[in-house]
Amino acid sequence: MNPSLRPNRVLHKLRNRQAARGAWLFMGSATVTEVMCSANLDALIIDLEHTPSNPGSALDQLRAAGRSDTTMLARVDGAASTLIKPLLDAGAEGILAPNVESAEEAAQLVAACRYPPLGKRGLHYTVSRAAGWGEHAATFEAHAADNTLVVAMIESATGVAAIPEIAKVGGVDMLFFGPLDLSASINLAGRYDAPEFLELWHEGERRCLESGLALGGTVLPGHGVARLVERGYRFVTVGADVAFLRRGLLAQVQESSG
Repeated sequence: MNPSLRPNRVLHKLRNRQAARGAWLFMGSATVTEVMCSANLDALIIDLEHTPSNPGSALDQLRAAGRSDTTMLARVDGAASTLIKPLLDAGAEGILAPNVESAEEAAQLVAACRYPPLGKRGLHYTVSRAAGWGEHAATFEAHAADNTLVVAMIESATGVAAIPEIAKVGGVDMLFFGPLDLSASINLAGRYDAPEFLELWHEGERRCLESGLALGGTVLPGHGVARLVERGYRFVTVGADVAFLRRGLLAQVQESSG
């Protein structure tokens, strides 16, 4: 399947009010990406915020996923990141921006991801990989408008308070809650059962659902996919490549030493 023409599975499910599942790629490995694509998840997210990954290694991962229909997303290092344009032009099908705390930051994200008049993305599709190295230049702008997922991550109490204003920025598709940083923003890092965290988290969920934007997040202990979907989530990440590897390794070591 030509990655420049395939539909965005996450957006397709959002529009049909279905829940999509995804996972994170922290290892920067094209081989791991290829293996992960065999799991039939709707999306994989290449992380460029907390890893040594760069557009070059991300391109290798995008190529590794090219034979699947798994939607390939990328998390960058900020709403105004200079990584956004090269990643989209390389074939990433959506961008997650961490810790968005204002309408201004959301607008910066949209400007980098969307073509005019909604945004300021440069019209590089005459030669970009995303447009088949220019083969699909005539149709790619319309394709990108329908298939580029733009996600603002809410990772602080300030971000939760700003949701109503963020939601007014046209071009944002989803708010995705990052629970560890969200808990840390109120000095309760990783304490997901703390009443203060739960109150903040659920308030953020409520504000997102009221805004009309899609709600995204990750599984937590006691908050699996089914429970999150019941609360209105439309995109849930089930884990990360390194966690899957470590968990499988430890389980095998424990079994072999029993």
